[in-house]
Amino acid sequence: MRNRKIFKILIPSLTIFFILGFILSQAIQTDHYYNMFWAGLAFLSCGIFLDIYYWSKLGLDVDKNESKMIKRIFDDNTALLGVFYGTLICIVTFFDTFNHDIMKNNYVIIGMFMMTLEFELFTYLSIGNARKDTVKLLKGSK
Repeated sequence: MRNRKIFKILIPSLTIFFILGFILSQAIQTDHYYNMFWAGLAFLSCGIFLDIYYWSKLGLDVDKNESKMIKRIFDDNTALLGVFYGTLICIVTFFDTFNHDIMKNNYVIIGMFMMTLEFELFTYLSIGNARKDTVKLLKGSK
């Protein structure tokens, strides 16, 4: 339970740092702010993955069959989101090894900003749906 409280503070503060890095990298456009953006992206994605891990480990097992189905749907959704997002980061990093200006390109930064926000949104929508389904299961079992 303590980890959940930490993530309630950590994720919004990492999101603010990430958005601040994006705004500064687009407004000032120096290497320092580009690096701030990419560091914010790495910290935020690690924070989200850790939040998913702790929430998935915590789980809400109420019923043998239905809870397993809810947990499996949640795990499948978050695994697919994580794989696609991780693959996108790896592709950008791979192309940056050949052309060192890829991570300084404004279009790549804007694209990664939008994809990161979508990743965060869909992840927390998945968590919300799992919670909602668990609450329905709890109300139905009484």
